[in-house]
Amino acid sequence: MSSSTSLQLFNSCGATFDHDRRRRFNSLSSTSSYTDVTYIINKSTTLKHNARLTTRFNGTKIYAMSTNSSFVNMNLNEYMVTLEKPLGIRFALSLDGKIFVHALKRGGNAEKSRIVMVGDTLKKASASAGGPVVAVKDSTDILKMLTEKTGSFSLVLERPFPPFPIQKLQLAGDNTFNQGRVSAATWNKSILASELRTSSECSGNSGFAVFSTKFLNSHGWKLLNNQQGLEPSRLQKDILTQPISPLVSVFSEEEPGDGEWGYGNFPLEEYIKALERSEGELYYNHSLGMRYSKITEQIFVGSCMQTEADVKKLSSAGITAVLNFQSTKEAENWGIDSKLINETCQRSNILMVTYPIKDADSFDLRKKLPFSVGVLLRLLKKNHRVYVTCTTGSDRSPTCAIAHLHWVTDSPLHAAHNYVTGLHTCKPDRAAVVWATWDLIAMVDRDKHDAPVSHAVTFVWNGREGEDVCLVGDFTGNWKEPIKATHKGGSRYETEVRLPQGKYYYKYIINGNWQHSTSSPVERDESGNINNVIVIGDTASLKPSMRHQEKDANIVKVIERPLTDIERFRLAKAARCLAFSICPIKLTPKK
Repeated sequence: MSSSTSLQLFNSCGATFDHDRRRRFNSLSSTSSYTDVTYIINKSTTLKHNARLTTRFNGTKIYAMSTNSSFVNMNLNEYMVTLEKPLGIRFALSLDGKIFVHALKRGGNAEKSRIVMVGDTLKKASASAGGPVVAVKDSTDILKMLTEKTGSFSLVLERPFPPFPIQKLQLAGDNTFNQGRVSAATWNKSILASELRTSSECSGNSGFAVFSTKFLNSHGWKLLNNQQGLEPSRLQKDILTQPISPLVSVFSEEEPGDGEWGYGNFPLEEYIKALERSEGELYYNHSLGMRYSKITEQIFVGSCMQTEADVKKLSSAGITAVLNFQSTKEAENWGIDSKLINETCQRSNILMVTYPIKDADSFDLRKKLPFSVGVLLRLLKKNHRVYVTCTTGSDRSPTCAIAHLHWVTDSPLHAAHNYVTGLHTCKPDRAAVVWATWDLIAMVDRDKHDAPVSHAVTFVWNGREGEDVCLVGDFTGNWKEPIKATHKGGSRYETEVRLPQGKYYYKYIINGNWQHSTSSPVERDESGNINNVIVIGDTASLKPSMRHQEKDANIVKVIERPLTDIERFRLAKAARCLAFSICPIKLTPKK
């Protein structure tokens, strides 16, 4: 592999990555993966948050960095790669105006980078060798890059969701839609020749024909596809991506010799099998625009507002308030002008309430869910028609709606979940609702060890094989009834205990000797004894503290079960107490 090829990865957002989304992003490339604050370049090289690393991977120079002030704004689906010429990429223009990677040259720089994949959409590119990165709107924007013989060029590509259907390219071969000779005609007077990027000799009158569609830009395609001025309905629950659009043309840089073109450095059969396994998964396509669904007469749920037109559509639907969980930085990464959206809401008499919750962060959602539901209840009490929104409209916003139905209207969780998911295609964080439910109940029922169980705890002891291990603590008959641990192989022993929320002291009895685990938090009791300590659950608050979680080998899982009558009463009481602790004017916690 040539050492002239370089790869740069950027992450311009400080939010936690979605683990499921990250797995889909890298499911077909075993050479790079992502964690919350560590970037793994290969098995032996890692990069910590806000640091920069230069290394060599199979002879390729690799750069990776994480920063909050990147000179290129990218959303979480995009990445940036810098390659030396020749790139070794064949691009295709689809009928919907997108330019994407159609094939990779065998042994080319793009294939060597081991990050570029067929189907990735080209969003931005260097205007010239080593020059600034500019947005790519049509094929003419990358002509300079294709014609240059030498130099390095930076590309910003977007990984598609769902995975790109390469098998359709394989079946279709290299044939484009009518071999790139498509006749398009329109008699719409609003479509001018300049918008279609055709010959300047055209008069641009009501009769118009074009026979070389590869020169059309995306704006012209949109006009052609909507000659009757019809807008697709936005009140729909399906936010899945559409099948691959027919190809208009295929183009690449000029290189001597034909070379061999393929679909990347992985077996195509394995890729196709991975596509089949991913069927039924939920993916977000930002290019489809805002999508929303009506949940109740007063509650609507959907994806983020992207344009002024989206705000006007909501106003037309009777929306008078928006509860937004998308942060300003998150909106910026998706190319959304938050200031413009807020000003448009103000002009449309729509109250905008923004309460950022980290995307794909179940813990952050759990801690902030009580306040979110409280604000929603306050808005509903003021007779607002509320649009609850996040970026995708498939996680944070429907989770809030489900929590509201469960806590405020006394609907069972499974019924609330099935009701919302039946109306709106989404994947809410059900576990976050369960965690937050017990946090709310804990407001009324503090540290009562005799309460019904709410969590399953797996206590883990890492010792030596062949040891006799028992668990003893507050929850084992007040230290009098040890529980024998189960040997799981090697040095690992486990004991599962179901417990209510609260704080518990415990120890292990190893071959008759009492010991505490060094893999879990410790604390001195009133008598000065050193014990392990575990705090199960938490208490809901309008101002949640995101305290650092100590390292603990134990595993705590929340239990979802039908609530007792007394638990339902306490839940409703706690939810309303929180809601009425919010100032109805400022929609912030009362001082």
